[in-house]
Amino acid sequence: MRKNRDEILKYVNENLKGYEGYIQLMGEKIDEKHLFLAGERTPGLGEDELIYEAHFFNANLKKSISIRQINDAWFVDETELGGANLDPKKNPDIKEFHSKFKPEFSAKFKEVKIKMAQIWQDEKDEFCEAPQDNGTLEGLPVLKLQKIVFAGFVKDEKDKK
Repeated sequence: MRKNRDEILKYVNENLKGYEGYIQLMGEKIDEKHLFLAGERTPGLGEDELIYEAHFFNANLKKSISIRQINDAWFVDETELGGANLDPKKNPDIKEFHSKFKPEFSAKFKEVKIKMAQIWQDEKDEFCEAPQDNGTLEGLPVLKLQKIVFAGFVKDEKDKK
């Protein structure tokens, strides 16, 4: 869905409670103030802050949200991950990536890794043909990557002393 400046500010400030993720603002590098961990910090934007790109995830709802600024609008893509197993050890479509994020504001976490989910879908492929009973050739369905979405953080906890 497409949103204007006022709509995107309202969307982020009112609809993302319980989400974790990060925001890259226009003209700024991502640092700890742009990082939001569920239960630690709630996403929010000031009137003069403009999103270049942002990704959020709600583990309870299994919902991923991507926001990208294009020209004079922001495009919001909401993806339900429903029954997907989000454990990278059990699902090869879930990948973890090391990040530079060190959430020094957090009393609980020392580092975070980014978790991404690959969404695949069966599609007929004209180059994968198989003969049919009626003598024709028909494209076989093959898995094709539809999109990759943010699926939260994997958090390394601080050592307890």
